[in-house]
Amino acid sequence: MLLPLRDDALSEVVGFVLILGVIVVALSLYQVYGVPAAGRENEIAHMNQVKDRFVDYKLALDSLWVNERHGVLLSTAFDLGTGAGATGGRVFTLPIFTPAGSGGTVSVMSGGANLTIEAGTESTTIPLGSLTYQSSNNYWVDQTWTYQMGAVFLSQDGGTTVRVGPSIAVARAGENTTLTIAPIRLEGSDTIAGSGPVRVETRMRWGNSSSVEAYDRVNLTIEADDPVTARAWERAFGEVRQRAIKEEGVDPSWLSARLNGNTAWLTIEPKDDRKVFLSMYPANYTVTIHNAASLVE
Repeated sequence: MLLPLRDDALSEVVGFVLILGVIVVALSLYQVYGVPAAGRENEIAHMNQVKDRFVDYKLALDSLWVNERHGVLLSTAFDLGTGAGATGGRVFTLPIFTPAGSGGTVSVMSGGANLTIEAGTESTTIPLGSLTYQSSNNYWVDQTWTYQMGAVFLSQDGGTTVRVGPSIAVARAGENTTLTIAPIRLEGSDTIAGSGPVRVETRMRWGNSSSVEAYDRVNLTIEADDPVTARAWERAFGEVRQRAIKEEGVDPSWLSARLNGNTAWLTIEPKDDRKVFLSMYPANYTVTIHNAASLVE
């Protein structure tokens, strides 16, 4: 006696194939949209952390020369990327489930830009040096953060902007003008690339203040290695000028900021025999970079 044919087994196979197809489609959509979105959020948060570290670094270095803390070691730690070793050990480590970690490079360099201070017949040139972080992002625009002479610059594809102004102030003093400047110099030659944590250690070797001198004209010149840095300093000088005019009441005709190639200028020249009272607080720092452990075993 022949048994009737049944479609139960076939329907189960078809159902399994449909469920598998739904899972594959869901995973594909997550990989195309979910993973980049999560990676973009992680990298934006990390870039904000780098910004905070550079702002804190600027404030910490300023506090050392303001309080004349020679020899004090300042240590600043931050992650180079979102792919630090501390994220290991998760159940799902494939990019299909989690975003690929980003990386970055931090470096300190002596020189790179020179500050020349021309006051009357006197001229002083100071190599500034810089601390730089350059990102290697996978989902967000790459950024370069630079600390140089108290200023913090942010560079992207669209150009360079000033996130924190330099330690330069121009103000009105009766009928005259005051110029206060802190020529901060960084010395070092280190570079570390990767995604893990690093320590930036900075020590102030010396710092002092000069006496206040009166001049008919003071000119600040930044000679950079590239037009991008020079343009950033021209913008920083422009902000110093605008602040002096709007907040300190300095005559606009007494101040000028300009740019030519790799050179930026800020000139303070009062009219009618008025003077510029110049005060300087030079400081010299030695900077080293070290790898930092991300896990303690």
